[in-house]
Amino acid sequence: MNGLLAGKAAGQPQLSWQSKLVSGMLVLAVAASTQLAYGQGAAGPAPGTQEQPAASPTAGSASGAGTAALKGGVQKVDVSLEHLRDVGLDLKRVMTAARHLYDEVTIQPVRMITEPEVVGMGMIINIPIGTQPVGPPEPPRKDRVDLSMSEMTPVITMFKKNADEFVAGSRELDLPSDALSEMQPMIKDWIAQVNDLSARLSALEPLTKGPNYDNQGIASLCSGIQQDAKKLDTTRRKVYKFIRKEEKRRNKPEDGSGAPGGGGY
Repeated sequence: MNGLLAGKAAGQPQLSWQSKLVSGMLVLAVAASTQLAYGQGAAGPAPGTQEQPAASPTAGSASGAGTAALKGGVQKVDVSLEHLRDVGLDLKRVMTAARHLYDEVTIQPVRMITEPEVVGMGMIINIPIGTQPVGPPEPPRKDRVDLSMSEMTPVITMFKKNADEFVAGSRELDLPSDALSEMQPMIKDWIAQVNDLSARLSALEPLTKGPNYDNQGIASLCSGIQQDAKKLDTTRRKVYKFIRKEEKRRNKPEDGSGAPGGGGY
């Protein structure tokens, strides 16, 4: 057997070095074309198997895509002193609108109460000493009711949206971790107070559609909205003082050289 194989090998023509070089170049060319056909660095299909279609770039894992969106979707919220002052102005708008609406639904005809008084030589004059209601409240004017609602509704809706985003985790305060930890009680108070304010607005909206108005119910809710807005402003003032104190502490020179230590907000 070994002799037969040796005889066949001896009878075959010997290739020159030029033929070997050409054969090697052909092998490299075939390999390169296969690589281009199936993608750079990708292997071709195994013998006897069908080629599988390439995966779509958008057909990734749904959970992976959601995680990426969650990690990149958290919005940092600035809590600078200027921003807190703007919030104070928004709360004033809410309180003013609620007070105007309260006045609109509690307007009532009154008569003047006077008391006679003698002046000079037997001259009697009537001195006003108060007023007294003489009839039911006057019907609220729709344009005035709508104006007050249009002033307070967008502000309260904005507060509620922001509070919900904080609870959901899509927003967070742009603060150092130690300051954020100290502010947690104030943040919880703010969210609870915003929810109370939003609940009153939701109860007020159907009462102000018209044409008939529940004056007593509207007045009660407007009074509650004013109280809720005052509580929110109290919380805002606490946050304002805390942020101002933190800014002073972080900008205070550490070595007396005038260079501020730490970082500001």
